[in-house]
Amino acid sequence: MKGKVVLITGATRNHGRASALAFAEEGADLLLCTRQSMDLLEETAQLARKSGVRVVTGQCDVTDEAQVESFVKMGHAEFGRIDVLVNNAAWRARGELLSISSEDWAAAMAVNLHAPFLVCKAVVTGMVEQRWGRIINYSGIAPFRGASGQGTLKMACEGLTRAIANEYGKYNITANCIGPGSIDVARTPGQATGPAEGSTTLDIPIPRQGTVEECSALVVFLASEQASYITGQTYLVNGGAHFL
Repeated sequence: MKGKVVLITGATRNHGRASALAFAEEGADLLLCTRQSMDLLEETAQLARKSGVRVVTGQCDVTDEAQVESFVKMGHAEFGRIDVLVNNAAWRARGELLSISSEDWAAAMAVNLHAPFLVCKAVVTGMVEQRWGRIINYSGIAPFRGASGQGTLKMACEGLTRAIANEYGKYNITANCIGPGSIDVARTPGQATGPAEGSTTLDIPIPRQGTVEECSALVVFLASEQASYITGQTYLVNGGAHFL
């Protein structure tokens, strides 16, 4: 990944931070954003810089089109290109249909569907011009289990991902989803590897929680040249909790 520039949304912790560190270890420069804690984002940046890569950070509400366009423009000004997009920012609408408020539904839709649409739209133009790009959108297991909030919106995001794969594959742009199952997010990415001691035991084929590093390894692969013929797919990282 040396020489590539990777934009990651929601890069303050958990999957976002783990993805940033994994790309940094492979030599990619990073463009990281959050709409909340810049202190946490800077922690991610400092950890990534230990790998000798360049990291640019910024605050961006990915549900706001003007902010997204400004942040992507800044990224192009800093690096000259954006090669990989990882849409990780998320908001959970919990509960069954009758218990989800309209306010929670709107907030979840803004982050889980509208934001990926905006960021993808902002970066794809440059990817078309350079005739190379990789888009990885975080989904989940909820679409396959049936969940009114998270399941509906993440399935819609998977539809967006497949549309991009179909419409822009001719420009050497791939788009895929990664769907984590039960992941141990209690640890700080970059400070431990492998399953955490005492992590939750689950009644699934691999009877434990996964780690953010196990997810980020797949993200990096999907962004690589080795995955150039893989597009429009969803990969579940769930220890066998659900089979496609």
